[in-house]
Amino acid sequence: MASDNIFSGLKVVDFASLIAGPSAAVILSDFGADVIKVEPPSGDLLRIGNKLPATAGLRGCLHPWHLANRNKRGMALDLKVAKRPAGPRKARQMG
Repeated sequence: MASDNIFSGLKVVDFASLIAGPSAAVILSDFGADVIKVEPPSGDLLRIGNKLPATAGLRGCLHPWHLANRNKRGMALDLKVAKRPAGPRKARQMG
């Protein structure tokens, strides 16, 4: 069906966290957009939510993180510039 990839060719950079922003970006990715999820080096709050005291017994990433980030490529980007020389910021691929 041609409508399955209506956003094919669209590139989206997703800096959002928690629910509304990632949900909108995942819908775009479901319909063919190339979405790159950008997280801080410490990880998105949904990704690290299992390390919070109320969910400490869970292992790995939380299921809602997987749902909100399916069909996306990912990377961590440190946007803090304090005490750093001018130049490109460090980025690394997230698994």
